[in-house]
Amino acid sequence: MICIIAMVVFGILSIFSARYRPLAKESFDCVFRRVTLRKCQSGLDARIKGKLVGKLMTKSPTAARLLHKNFEVISWIFVIMFFVSLFFTGQAVYNLIVYDNCNGLNSDETCLFVPDGGSDPSLVTCGDPVCGNGTCEICGENCSCATCG
Repeated sequence: MICIIAMVVFGILSIFSARYRPLAKESFDCVFRRVTLRKCQSGLDARIKGKLVGKLMTKSPTAARLLHKNFEVISWIFVIMFFVSLFFTGQAVYNLIVYDNCNGLNSDETCLFVPDGGSDPSLVTCGDPVCGNGTCEICGENCSCATCG
């Protein structure tokens, strides 16, 4: 199932470079065949496996042997991790757009990607939703239609 990750990676790379377009097409074909419960005919997964095992062989033959024997299981683990991280990334982007923080409603945790008016007290103004009832919810001071601070 490494073809799923290859499809995403090569699909993005093929936008910027024509070199990766045949690989993107091949990985798309492989994913389509795997989804329809057929064997991948392109050999893309075997080539990726061969390159990874070959590079790892020079550093650690034991790890290369384990990778060779358990490649399908390891690739499934990476596919699952890809979709889990994609889910949490989407959730964080949604929270950032809707609530101006990465963690959702009623969250006091800081966020790395805070737009203007987010959790930085110097950017909060009277018109912001965190400035209710005349008191700034972030800095605890009075909002005098100027910035908190």
